Amino acid sequence: MAVDGGATKTVALLFDEKNFKIKGIGLAGSSNFTIIGVSKAEENLRKAIKEAEGDKADKAVFCLAGIGDSAEDTKRGEEMVRRIFPNAQVYNDGVGAYRATNLFEDGGVFAPGTGSVAFYQKNGELHRVGGWSWIFGDEGSASWIAKTAITYATRVVDGIEEKSELPHAVEEYFKLPFREAVIKLSKEQDKRFIASFAVIVDELAQKGDPLALRVMKEASEYITKMINRLKKEGGRVSVIGGVMNSRIIRYEISSLGVSIFYSYQAVIGGLILAGVKMRFEERDILAKELTQMVYNLPEEELKNYLFINIKSKYSET
Repeated sequence: MAVDGGATKTVALLFDEKNFKIKGIGLAGSSNFTIIGVSKAEENLRKAIKEAEGDKADKAVFCLAGIGDSAEDTKRGEEMVRRIFPNAQVYNDGVGAYRATNLFEDGGVFAPGTGSVAFYQKNGELHRVGGWSWIFGDEGSASWIAKTAITYATRVVDGIEEKSELPHAVEEYFKLPFREAVIKLSKEQDKRFIASFAVIVDELAQKGDPLALRVMKEASEYITKMINRLKKEGGRVSVIGGVMNSRIIRYEISSLGVSIFYSYQAVIGGLILAGVKMRFEERDILAKELTQMVYNLPEEELKNYLFINIKSKYSET
């Protein structure tokens, strides 16, 4: 069993290594225990694992956000996992993303999801770049896109920025008058909830809203800079995460020669860390099979956990 858990969603995968086949998949909310607490994170982990029938597994790898952030966080996360699966291996979710995209070859991966972090491997050794938290970092991520868009919306209300639909979109999405919405979000600091607004920002940008488009372009610029930073270390570079659902961002980085993966595909990295041997061609087959299985899940689950625009999910290859 492989489990990938971040700030937005948890994906559990039961895999038949002998026949090289996915046997079950489970999806649940965040398992980032540093944000939502250990109790809720463990609940979501168990939910995803139950849906995947992961209790049938004889070995497991958990790749979780928060692992490696500090010694205390790592201890808390490992203790939580041991209660679920005593002999499991535990890694940071960025490590899982790296293995899913680059297997064991040297190269780099940037993962802009709810937050953002990058890893590169050089001479067989992994190095972390970014991941400085959403107050000081997480640039290019969904939380950064949403937070920046809301900041720009306050400028529109104050009359110091050009006209934009962002203030109205904030009111409509968060179902509060603009000032009350901003104050409530500031007090509660629900990273996942705020990040979910990034989908709306992207939709407005696609319709030509100038400020929303500026935000998406700025996110693309940072992602481009990070890709170029990783390229300096050599090897293939990939990008994986929910932000890659944006057509604008995919277009902006299309000339950089990187492979693009979606957030749920990171769970494949857990299989590789568990010892499942595969070539890139076999990884690609698994990624396609996983995509088909994910889109067969109830639409409400996709909306809640993957921030996917359901109307356009089949509109592109």
